[in-house]
Amino acid sequence: MRKLLAAAAAAVTLSLAAPTGLARPAATATDTPAAMRTIVHAWSARLNANDNAGVARLFAVPAIIRQGDLIYRLTTRKQLTIWHDGLPCGGTISQIIIRGRFATAVFVLGMRRGHTCQGLDAEAAARFEIVGGKIRSWTQVAVPDQTGPVA
Repeated sequence: MRKLLAAAAAAVTLSLAAPTGLARPAATATDTPAAMRTIVHAWSARLNANDNAGVARLFAVPAIIRQGDLIYRLTTRKQLTIWHDGLPCGGTISQIIIRGRFATAVFVLGMRRGHTCQGLDAEAAARFEIVGGKIRSWTQVAVPDQTGPVA
């Protein structure tokens, strides 16, 4: 995965940003838990279909992407498209937990067309910050306890 991220970084200019790199706008009436779940399901479906440009359209720009020790501030949809093309696995959502403007999704990893996933059937999780009907940030997180509501 790090090799793919390095290739994406070489292909586009990525700016490192501090976690407070984006202003925190107020949530809108469209940011209901049901709407947030719909956005996360759309992200997963487009990623599984290898529709990386479609995934990019779900994001506000600029957007913050955090994976491990890497933090990217992506300022164009093309950068978001390239970054998502570097993700090796798709997955099936097993749970979404909503807390404020954040939706944490748990996935069972699976294959995605044109990619090689070495973590098949493992669980992974990502936290989506959703404001104004758009993803403002995506962070890979530890899989939470299975105590929240089911997607």
